[in-house]
Amino acid sequence: MMKNKLNNEYWLPALAAVLAVAFTAPALAASLQPNWLEVRVLGSQAGAPLADAAVCLGTSARPDQFGARRSDSQGVVRFDEVRSYPLVLTVSGQGYQGRQEVLEPMQQSRVVVVKLVTGGGGPLCDAPQGASSAADAGSGLSLGAVRVRADVNARSGTGVLVSARASGPVNQIRISEQADFTDTDWRPYKPEVPVILSAGTGVKQLYVQVRRAAQVQGASIEVVSPVKTVSYRVN
Repeated sequence: MMKNKLNNEYWLPALAAVLAVAFTAPALAASLQPNWLEVRVLGSQAGAPLADAAVCLGTSARPDQFGARRSDSQGVVRFDEVRSYPLVLTVSGQGYQGRQEVLEPMQQSRVVVVKLVTGGGGPLCDAPQGASSAADAGSGLSLGAVRVRADVNARSGTGVLVSARASGPVNQIRISEQADFTDTDWRPYKPEVPVILSAGTGVKQLYVQVRRAAQVQGASIEVVSPVKTVSYRVN
């Protein structure tokens, strides 16, 4: 009886602790997954993109803690690997009044539009000239390696899996045997995307394109990659 009592006293709390870790660890890990933040700087009068605006991401104590960059020709700056912390966004530009916004902890990737008014003063981001990353240049988004392999789980003999590596964050992809993509729509991006090719054997030509799309203040904003062509032989 003493042995069972000891088991009940020590084994059950230990099990409860293991279960608590098992259930809370995945949720904690998911909350710590990094997201990307894209900032679009516009002039409030004409609404045109502002190139070379200074954009800082950080905290109230250190506004540039997570980066200080200059907007590209489209007024865009992107910060990758953004954790879910309260953030302070500071944007300024020559001939414009600086602006600062407090961002809530990010639970997902997002796009923020900041409009600056002409004038002077206000918060200042001290981003050095030429501080935009290669990925930000011209809002550039390109496709690297595109690989196609047979999908052994597909019911059709022409089923394949397509993997496409992009130069920056993307959330949509489209794949077609038509250069104008008339037979396909954008779909959620995945590391490997299942596709059913046209019937018959021989070499198939695939056209692949990715984009980063978001809805901001009721408007659709997107950055689209050039189309990449890849060949695949169906035996």
